[in-house]
Amino acid sequence: GSSTKVTLSPTGTGRFYYSTRLSYALREPKSEATNAGIEVTREFAVQRNGAWAALTSPMQIQRGELVTVNLFVRIASPRYFVVISDPVPGGLEPVNRDLATSSTVDGEQRGFSGPATSLWFTSPKWISFASSRWSFYHRELRHASARFYSEYLEPGNYHLSYVAQAIAPGQFIVPPTHAETMYDPDIFGESTSGTLKIE
Repeated sequence: GSSTKVTLSPTGTGRFYYSTRLSYALREPKSEATNAGIEVTREFAVQRNGAWAALTSPMQIQRGELVTVNLFVRIASPRYFVVISDPVPGGLEPVNRDLATSSTVDGEQRGFSGPATSLWFTSPKWISFASSRWSFYHRELRHASARFYSEYLEPGNYHLSYVAQAIAPGQFIVPPTHAETMYDPDIFGESTSGTLKIE
């Protein structure tokens, strides 16, 4: 409900470059995904009694449980310098196989891990992480987010995933996954958001 006036006053000769940015936080969780050149969908799944169960918002898990996060990215035309940033909700911690302190059993969930209702089964071909030079090949697992990067993506369907463990009880907001081309941020995509309760 408020407004702010921005005044630009260039001086001197030559070409003048400028930009303005606006950031904001939604009062309610984002209920619809955004596709502005990149489509991204996020799924959460937990393994219980030997079977994978899909989690839908509001999600509820127990402390100590392992959650698989599957990211599905659809590209309709070639994209350059694409970065995917998936915020890790509070209470979860990614399991990084590159760290010696990570459990080998927890980190060895390679390939696809998820329920039969997953998007994985709706497409004949998903391109996995590091399957070629022209796919997502760089990954950073941090406490605050999981990030994936590619210099070039051909049109197609891409699958990314990581495992996280519930480490702290509480109720948390799950911010949307954000995908964009780094040097042309008008081309982007966002998943829906949600809530997570850890008991």
